[in-house]
Amino acid sequence: MKLPAKNLACIVAASLLLSGCAGWFSSSDVAYHDTRWCVPGKLKRVINRVADRYGHVTVTSTNRWWLENWWKGGASSSYHLSCDAVDFKVRGNPSSVIAFLKAQKEVGGYKYYRSGHYHIDIGPRRTW
Repeated sequence: MKLPAKNLACIVAASLLLSGCAGWFSSSDVAYHDTRWCVPGKLKRVINRVADRYGHVTVTSTNRWWLENWWKGGASSSYHLSCDAVDFKVRGNPSSVIAFLKAQKEVGGYKYYRSGHYHIDIGPRRTW
């Protein structure tokens, strides 16, 4: 059975997107240790830029259930509850990484924690 070229192209494109093999959406230097599917595209692009600049990025937290958020001390209105936030680790001078994150127009909230991870979200521009 031969598929029309248009159908075949759609199947190949969908396969690439769903498999995470599309290079323009994900970097091979980013490891997700939490749900990848819920991270907004604009935050994925920021994470990829961080990886391009500073090296390997490990995403440690994306989506949280309310109980997990409470247990981790998250705000009751945390952007993690709606898949609009990412916590990650990357090597690099924290001042430099924060300055880089602050310069990204897609980033609303940003923070560096002494535990060595960073938080970014798509909310209004702020830090705490």
